[in-house]
Amino acid sequence: MPSLSQLLALPAHPLIAIVGAGGKTTTMYTLADELAAQGKRVITTTTTHIFLPRRGETDTFIVSPELPRLLGMAAGAWMQHRRVTVASALIAASKLAGLPPEQPYELLTRSGADVVIVEADGARHLMIKAPAAHEPVIPTHTNLALLLISAEALKQPLTPDIAHRPEHVASVTGLNPGDILTPAHVARLVTSEQGALKHIPETAPAYLLLTHAMPERQQAMQELAALVRRSPRIAGVLASEKPGEWFAL
Repeated sequence: MPSLSQLLALPAHPLIAIVGAGGKTTTMYTLADELAAQGKRVITTTTTHIFLPRRGETDTFIVSPELPRLLGMAAGAWMQHRRVTVASALIAASKLAGLPPEQPYELLTRSGADVVIVEADGARHLMIKAPAAHEPVIPTHTNLALLLISAEALKQPLTPDIAHRPEHVASVTGLNPGDILTPAHVARLVTSEQGALKHIPETAPAYLLLTHAMPERQQAMQELAALVRRSPRIAGVLASEKPGEWFAL
């Protein structure tokens, strides 16, 4: 089964923003690992907050609020590493604070990195979301966007157990709390400028990524994919039953 990096049409110098819900952090580190295995120098970071990387997710991490220091440390790290995680500050003992939205591009162009992947949204480990007024924090010059939704949300009732910011999901989709998230409603969320495409540059191809894509959800996923592909903003629809294994819908 192909890897995610094999299914994406990556630009020459990718600055990738990951938004939505259902596995952004896992997807970021998995994609970084695939690209590093191809010899790429990959920076993973966030414009919001992420937990400290777990063992195996990155080779090293760099924390500083000062861009010149981040650039210098990242440039030096490539002598030993292919995967570097960058943040502006350590929050408590377990979280990293993200970068201002202009800094990922500076890292891409000035640190020697080949790829920068940015987790640009938060979802509190839920299955689906719509952004609040201040979300997402898309990096300047993003040239590829990955829009994540857990396939587990399909045909489930719209409740806080399923959705982060369910009131925003309701507003974008036209649902009421407790209504069923049909493929048609989720497609509306994905293709809306107030939903998954919010703040994504029109020049950046966007892929819908469905995680937790179990076989029993195949029909609903296919219906969703057919609807979403009607949008000229969506470059493709990919699905994954488990990390690292993807297929096109």
